[in-house]
Amino acid sequence: MILRLLLVAAAVAGLAGCSFQNRDEREADRFTQAVIDNDLKPVENDIAKGISLTRVKVAEWSDQLGAQGKLLSVKETTIRCNPGWHCFDVKFQKHDYVERMRFDDSHKVVDWQFHMVEK
Repeated sequence: MILRLLLVAAAVAGLAGCSFQNRDEREADRFTQAVIDNDLKPVENDIAKGISLTRVKVAEWSDQLGAQGKLLSVKETTIRCNPGWHCFDVKFQKHDYVERMRFDDSHKVVDWQFHMVEK
């Protein structure tokens, strides 16, 4: 019985660890990882209808972000973020980036931009 309670407690603690990201951070994290993997299939239902992303463009983004090492964190920020956008501080092993996303009324991605932070 005690072992079962410990396992349940460990599972709850593990799930709580995943809840530190808000909805938009999770979406940005998923989108960024999909770009790194050069495969938007995992997020294709999260992209608004009519938004065209070419395989060439995604491959270019994948090359740039993939060269930054492991994706460490995605954290939403309001600093220097224009109204209507969601901005994120994105940390990789090698460099930090800023990402910006816009969503439609159905919370589908309509625009995504990123750039390396100059130090």
